Amino acid sequence: MDTKALKVLLIVDNLTDANWISEILNKHNQRLCLKYVQQTEEAVEILFQEYFDAILLDLSFRDSQEASLNLIKQTAPQLPIIVVTDINDLNMAVRLLRQGVQDYLLKSELEGEILIHSIHHAIDRQRTKFGTRQQALIKKMLDKIRSSLDLENVLKNTVKEIQQFLHTDEALIYLCEPQPSAKKVISQTAIDLPSLDSILSRATSVSAVEDTGKLASVFPVVADQIRSYIILPIWLNQSTDAVDENWISLVRQTATHIPQREPWGILVAYNISETRKWQQYEIDFLQQLLQEVTIAIDQSQLYRQLQIANKKLHQLAISDGLTGIANRRHFDLILNQEWYRLAREKKPLSLILCDIDYFKAYNDSYGHQYGDRCLQEIARILQQSIKRPADLAARYGGEEFALILPNTDTSGALSIAQNTMQRLANKQLPNNKSEVSKYITLSIGIATIIPHSRKLANTIITAADELLYRAKKAGRDRIAVNNWEICC
Repeated sequence: MDTKALKVLLIVDNLTDANWISEILNKHNQRLCLKYVQQTEEAVEILFQEYFDAILLDLSFRDSQEASLNLIKQTAPQLPIIVVTDINDLNMAVRLLRQGVQDYLLKSELEGEILIHSIHHAIDRQRTKFGTRQQALIKKMLDKIRSSLDLENVLKNTVKEIQQFLHTDEALIYLCEPQPSAKKVISQTAIDLPSLDSILSRATSVSAVEDTGKLASVFPVVADQIRSYIILPIWLNQSTDAVDENWISLVRQTATHIPQREPWGILVAYNISETRKWQQYEIDFLQQLLQEVTIAIDQSQLYRQLQIANKKLHQLAISDGLTGIANRRHFDLILNQEWYRLAREKKPLSLILCDIDYFKAYNDSYGHQYGDRCLQEIARILQQSIKRPADLAARYGGEEFALILPNTDTSGALSIAQNTMQRLANKQLPNNKSEVSKYITLSIGIATIIPHSRKLANTIITAADELLYRAKKAGRDRIAVNNWEICC
């Protein structure tokens, strides 16, 4: 049993009854504080301002009993309600108990010990019931929050559920980033309140302010725009903080300017025009919820890291390690896909094969380091020469490169090849071992075919390779196309 004084709110419209109940309680319990109001509406207002352990509700009038009860339950769902009444009606008692009332006491049988005993047991039962209800509510909220692994959706669902739970004007989450001006806000509405920046100075611990007017001298801007607020820092595991380098902490210990461990994010809920007594059960509930939400955040961030890692692995699997463009394996895969796709559509497919002229002699003369740089430069030029998303530049093998050009006829492919040779000429990469130029040059073969599903994609490779051979045999530094035309 708690040793602190219990605080009970008595709602009764009769002053005589109020004094009588107060006298009974004071006689039998010195550690009980009773506050008396006459109207349900007045009780609701006080419940927003003050903390109570239990409510005594006098239901003397049948007409208003359910409306009063529902209003009180909605306002303070965590508090036990004990009905005291002169209405000896078993059916009404059963109905009210089913609606959540903890006890139904007749005034004619009321005694101090009975009432004290009822209050204590009602508090114990309500705490157990409310704890169970909170767990169910947390599960329901978390099911919605965790409905997505996307971090943005997780946080949006979080603020939506918290705003509905607290019945506040707004709930939002600040994601702490390197610069205050760059901090990101997750919210249901567009918010632009300068006073929120002042609130962040308290964000390393839980802070609940019921009336900013009392702090006007400290935070004058806050009092003008926000009447009451609650903030809770969101802490993630240290290991998770280290994994995700994009989320860097914001809040500093402003008094000494000494850095301390800072929250990953900050939950802020506030009312614009109304004061609000933030109940301890609300704070406890939010802290428990945020502990569970951090698990969802951890999962979301790990999922994002996994996506990034998988993307990198996929990129490594399809890319040439030296040049960064597609490797031979990816070239073969895309060529086959485009071959059969264009066979169905009866559209042309062009393939450009190119070879660096006298590259072996260049490599032997300049060294493998310069040879690698040359290959990388050729890859960049080829990548710059293609424009459409479906086009693919690939390292075909050694000093050979390829361009796959779907939906491209011979003239289009020739234009790209000529553009590639011009870009390379503009670079003027020296090659004193070349027999056709003092610079690096390419020999190119271009094959254009309308694919047929009964033929293999190797058909176009064979054709382009034959044309590349003809370009080299004709003197190198030139282009050979389908009709055996040689372009210098």
